[in-house]
Amino acid sequence: MKLLWLLILLVFSSAVCAENFDARILFAEAAMQSAEGTKYEKLVRESTWDADRECFQASIKIKSTSGYYQLVATIDLDGKAKMVEVRPVNHYSSCVAIWFANNRFPKPPRESWPIRLEVNIPP
Repeated sequence: MKLLWLLILLVFSSAVCAENFDARILFAEAAMQSAEGTKYEKLVRESTWDADRECFQASIKIKSTSGYYQLVATIDLDGKAKMVEVRPVNHYSSCVAIWFANNRFPKPPRESWPIRLEVNIPP
């Protein structure tokens, strides 16, 4: 019986996390629709190109990843990324998420600015 409850809890928890990720993606997409959001998203995207390329090349060497991921985070007024999350989680997306969490970005238009990156590199 305990195993059944654990299984139910795990299934429910993963569903809640997926909904939270999807909701954060939608919120970031809405922020990107504004003029200031479009400009800020471009600045952040441009600052990640080198890390994105390095992570993808490292992942190709171990042949463990696709070239697709979505990243969502919030950036505080100091330019520090918080609550960085990626889907799907693999070597490539994890590498970018770690880099993203450890770097600073330009000051966002407002506190806790949501940002979303979607990358799809064909094989």
